[in-house]
Amino acid sequence: MFQYLSRRVLTAIPVLIGVMLVTFAMARMIPGGPCVAMLGEKARPETCARFNAEKGFDRPIPVQLAVYVRDVVTGDLGTSIRFNRAVTQIIVERLPLTMELGMVALLIATLVGVPAGIISAIRRNSAIDVGTMVGANIGVSMPVFWLGLMLAYVFAIVLKGTPFQLPPSGRLSAGVTSTPFFEVLGWSAPKGSFRLSLLQFIANFYLFNSIITGQWNVFGDAVKHLLLPSVALATIPMSIIARMTRASMLDVLGRDYVRTARAKGLASVK
Repeated sequence: MFQYLSRRVLTAIPVLIGVMLVTFAMARMIPGGPCVAMLGEKARPETCARFNAEKGFDRPIPVQLAVYVRDVVTGDLGTSIRFNRAVTQIIVERLPLTMELGMVALLIATLVGVPAGIISAIRRNSAIDVGTMVGANIGVSMPVFWLGLMLAYVFAIVLKGTPFQLPPSGRLSAGVTSTPFFEVLGWSAPKGSFRLSLLQFIANFYLFNSIITGQWNVFGDAVKHLLLPSVALATIPMSIIARMTRASMLDVLGRDYVRTARAKGLASVK
């Protein structure tokens, strides 16, 4: 296992280096340069001169590359132009949402894909099988961004005012707030400390935080906000899981021991 992990890590190093070089080159090949791309209409010659001096874009390319690699290795991803905050801090704040979304999408894909594949294999060549496989092929073919827009349009606009209405964006509805679990439990940590940052990171998992603190209104609201993006994200893996499960199930059902068991009178699942 250690040798396998070591090989995978060593293999990933050239890929990471290639990604860094490509992103570095693309940022400097943008028409008009990084200043025009970031500042837009505010990109005046004097403004760009100050911007390039501040960000180091007026230095020689080798020096820029060395600074870029040093910053990436040390975890300094710079400051967001839009939010005027450290990019690393924004990533840490939004990582819990990404992880929650991925876990819920994987749960949906598994809970729907596996039974669909099993039923499709058992009812091979039936209307259920054909319908399931057609749906799986459509699911694999649909772009996620298009499906997300269609789901938002149907459930947020067409079904507005009905019990089936779902929010198209955001994490919580207006007026609904999630109280961090460490505040509910009375825990404290020095401001700016690693412990406080870790507690805040864990508390940003709204589903987990609301369960352990009993904030069921927050839990229900967070689930409602996760449904549409989770379904959109789960569509492709759900379809792949259904097709793989069906193929594996058919392979097992065709094995000799299965045919022997049926010949001896074992009833088939209907």
